[in-house]
Amino acid sequence: MSQVLYSLTIVFVFFASTNIQKTSGSASSYSQNHKTFVKTACNSTTYPDKCYKSLSSYSSNIKSDPIKLCTTALNLNVKSAKEATSVVSKLLKMSQKSTAGRKGKMLPEALILKDCLEEMKDTIIELKQAITEMKNLQDGGSMAEHITNVRTWVSSALTDEGTCTDGFEEVKVNKETKKKVNKVVEELATTTSNTLALITNLRY
Repeated sequence: MSQVLYSLTIVFVFFASTNIQKTSGSASSYSQNHKTFVKTACNSTTYPDKCYKSLSSYSSNIKSDPIKLCTTALNLNVKSAKEATSVVSKLLKMSQKSTAGRKGKMLPEALILKDCLEEMKDTIIELKQAITEMKNLQDGGSMAEHITNVRTWVSSALTDEGTCTDGFEEVKVNKETKKKVNKVVEELATTTSNTLALITNLRY
């Protein structure tokens, strides 16, 4: 009797172990499939490596859902836009301090930074509007219309980013200031460009 029980125990342990391995392997396979989905989508963007690097860690939440992919990209885009806005805002405050006591007159650099800051704020608003449209897309309604609206908002954001840096080419400003603004805004523009590509390739 004890021998029979021992044999049954061995069989049970074997099958239990096999099932655990299958479950673990299956979970790993799903995770890999989700990352493959993100990578394939990112390959259609202008900066695929940057796209995959920013989105791959969210693959388990995105799964293979193109709408979740675009929404995640938009949320990360807003975060990048806020960071860029913060940098421009700090540079503007520094520039304004340097002009204090000059009868309220602003140097050309401060004026350009002020305009750039407004463009950055508009970018955030437009990207948030795009997120709202994505939510409407999930709730139903005219998918084609909502996707067109999303593209329009993101395109506008990209245009505003370009307008910001264009201003520094028209007026002579501090080289270090120009370098810092160009770096942070161009970095944002690559993110926005990738987001727009993902949305443009969204199938419905």
